[in-house]
Amino acid sequence: MDTTLVYHLVLFLHILGAFGLIAALTFEVIGLRGLRQATQREDALMWLGLSRMVQRLVPASLGVIVLTGLYMTATSWGGRGWILVALASLVALALIGGLLTGVRMARLGPAVGRAGSQLSNELRSALRDPILLTSIRVRLALVIGIAFLMSVKPSLVISLMVIVLAAAIGLSASLVGAGRNELHTEAG
Repeated sequence: MDTTLVYHLVLFLHILGAFGLIAALTFEVIGLRGLRQATQREDALMWLGLSRMVQRLVPASLGVIVLTGLYMTATSWGGRGWILVALASLVALALIGGLLTGVRMARLGPAVGRAGSQLSNELRSALRDPILLTSIRVRLALVIGIAFLMSVKPSLVISLMVIVLAAAIGLSASLVGAGRNELHTEAG
């Protein structure tokens, strides 16, 4: 098979992996919003169902992205700065998702399953954990930063600056959003 055709097929799969990752993060945002508003056990269980889909889609998407990215790096691009930063950012994305979101969601699922029909204030508070919002906002910002790197292909230094800036924007959005949510709760 022609190597150009193989490269383009692998690039297509790489882009499909990115679409899958964006879809998973979108489902996570929707599920988090529903969980934060849930007052009944059945509602929370429904939104947690999205979490199970995300838990399958994210690793599959990341696997496709990494495998195809490594193939293109080995056969066409070489170890350029933007590629190394993008790969490290994908690892950071997985770690943030696993440690900040995954651990909390693993605890929330069984707690909601054991809850009565009306969720306790303590459980409702756990469903509104600000770390969950911080995690998704930082990961979304990192994905946008990675997309920028893939499009522009800047030097190593600029790539690092882009990813640090993206993470800072995601974190800042969480801090600003947390203050707004606290004000909203106090006001009504």
